[in-house]
Amino acid sequence: MTRQENFRINDVLELLADGGFHSGQKLGEALGVSRAAVNQHVHKLIELGVDIYSVQGKGYRLAKPIELLQLHKIASAAKVDPQRIAVKPVVGSTNDEIKNDLLSVTLNPGYGLFSEAQTAGRGRRGKSWHSPFGSNLYISIYWPLNEGINRAMGLSLAVGIAVAEGLIELGMEDVGLKWPNDVYVAGHKIAGILVDIESCYDGSASCVIGIGVNVNMPDSVGQKIDQLWTDVAKQLTGQWSRNEIAGVIYRHVIEQLTLFSAEGLETMRKRWAELDVFINRSVKLLMGERIVQGTCRGIDENGAILIESDNNIVRYFGGEISLRAAT
Repeated sequence: MTRQENFRINDVLELLADGGFHSGQKLGEALGVSRAAVNQHVHKLIELGVDIYSVQGKGYRLAKPIELLQLHKIASAAKVDPQRIAVKPVVGSTNDEIKNDLLSVTLNPGYGLFSEAQTAGRGRRGKSWHSPFGSNLYISIYWPLNEGINRAMGLSLAVGIAVAEGLIELGMEDVGLKWPNDVYVAGHKIAGILVDIESCYDGSASCVIGIGVNVNMPDSVGQKIDQLWTDVAKQLTGQWSRNEIAGVIYRHVIEQLTLFSAEGLETMRKRWAELDVFINRSVKLLMGERIVQGTCRGIDENGAILIESDNNIVRYFGGEISLRAAT
């Protein structure tokens, strides 16, 4: 979509945000466009995963309220200068957007990009990440690794701890971590992390950390997810703000990245063990055609998972590895 189209669909959502019905004519008058153009914008929102009712004679209405992201509200919750972050309505992938920016501009460490929707969101092992508009959080953060690519070992685990701590601050209970990059609440996945790393000509490296958090998942999208999942709306009662959630998680991630850069993962291992949903449980590791079964004994100082079998502990790290509970 063009930049103008992105802002138009944001404008449509702002008008629908009160939860009432709005006719195509009234929406068109407010936006200065035709009813046909309004219809096109509404259908684009539906394609992006927004649940919108259309009733003849009444107009359009959101199935559930949507709080759009606002840069200054996020910055306030994060306690940072608004210039350190950016908000874009729709991108292909927030990680790719930052990587493209790095080709032409210099970004400050900790630069964060927040988007309302991704049209090409992805998770680990090439899986797609469902990214409906205005419902969840899609965040990417740039972080340089001056000591080189080896300094990235365990980074995704540090970020996982940060996301978990942010959710706990917001009032969630039974928050846990699944190696290497998933955050769980009550045994259901609520967030995932994807780290893209690139080496630089001078021996340093840069990484872009993508974080997806389920906030208020539309039912139409949730039905497409092939694993147990939950979202903020199911876990928090009372009033909560999507902008506050975004800011709190960003703040915790920056704090944890700063600590990780100074001290590595070793000082975080105790906290990981407290949050590890599989610690001391029977598990299996799926590595292509190979399956390893044993007991999870946590992580080592570099973030490798420790699996005990036949009284022997073996480290496994990185690659296309998937951790599951043994059945």
